[in-house]
Amino acid sequence: MNIDILKTKKIVLFIVGSLLFIILIIIVAVNKNNTKNYGNLKQDKTKYLVYTKYEDKSSVYQKEIPYINMKADVIKKVNHDIYLFCDDYKDKEKSVISYEYDINGIILSVVLKIVDNETEYAPEVYFKTYNINLDTSEVISDDSLLGLFEVDETTVYNKIDIGFRNFYKDVTDKGYVDSLECDYNCFLSYRGIDNYLDDVFYYVENGSLVVFRSFIFYSVFGEEKYFSDDDFKFVIAKFKD
Repeated sequence: MNIDILKTKKIVLFIVGSLLFIILIIIVAVNKNNTKNYGNLKQDKTKYLVYTKYEDKSSVYQKEIPYINMKADVIKKVNHDIYLFCDDYKDKEKSVISYEYDINGIILSVVLKIVDNETEYAPEVYFKTYNINLDTSEVISDDSLLGLFEVDETTVYNKIDIGFRNFYKDVTDKGYVDSLECDYNCFLSYRGIDNYLDDVFYYVENGSLVVFRSFIFYSVFGEEKYFSDDDFKFVIAKFKD
């Protein structure tokens, strides 16, 4: 009889242990899924981490304004800042508003892009970026981001300088600009550039630190067809393992 009781206890313990093991696996799986989908961070778990809050696609001048779907108070301030940045252009008939976002490890990066086609002389392009630490729900400062990639503003300056010098060489080689008529400094003046580091906005994409730098892409030389959206983005550094 005692042997039967002992066997029964062993069976019960085995069943309880198995159930606990299964529960543990389920908990780990749920936590992993929540982390992957960032459900633990989201304000609205039915939506993406970044989604379109406002859109107007009634004309070729389309507008999409994002919302960062996170519960943290600091993100509420970021979303308000996004609203203020876009508000002046939302009702402009010929303005275009778009955005992109990327997740690299614990860094969420969001970039706002505005093209104002209602200016007096030429369309103007504006950018604004936000980099957020998903572990702490805090906004990452530019200095911290530069430090993470082990670069400084001198590196940024040099990368942008190389980029614009390549533009100048290319537009002169392709006949858009006559180098005898307009040298490099002349080219920069038509781009509206006094200092490379003015109005730079950092963003993390595919493991690389990039900077968005707006400039005037229309001029008397008619080279606006030369430039593409990617030309406003300069790769600064790749993340070091």
